[in-house]
Amino acid sequence: MDRRLPLLALVLFVVLTGASIAVSGSRPGLDQGTLPWLLQVIGHLFALAAGVLLAAHGDGGQRRTGFVVLAAVVVLALLDAAVLASDEGGANIGAGFVRLLLLLVLCAATARVARDVVAARRPR
Repeated sequence: MDRRLPLLALVLFVVLTGASIAVSGSRPGLDQGTLPWLLQVIGHLFALAAGVLLAAHGDGGQRRTGFVVLAAVVVLALLDAAVLASDEGGANIGAGFVRLLLLLVLCAATARVARDVVAARRPR
């Protein structure tokens, strides 16, 4: 497996999450529309694909990182669905903190995969 493919998927997740946050922040609170949600769902799918690739085709460390990515994405998707279904309009500080922690875990996993890709490309 090309090690760059999961890295690309994780970077696309980070970019789409940032775009979703930017689009959501530029609109009024009660008139968000579906674009931020759609960007985030596509980002979740990229992260899910990266987790599956790492878990299925990686070595020991990459496999563990893949399972961490899969777990974080599943919890993040469930959390987003629960906040979307609530009547509070997305304003839940506890859910926001858990979302922040999960996003940091996914950024750390992205950095780890990037470090592995760079290490594999260096001549020995």
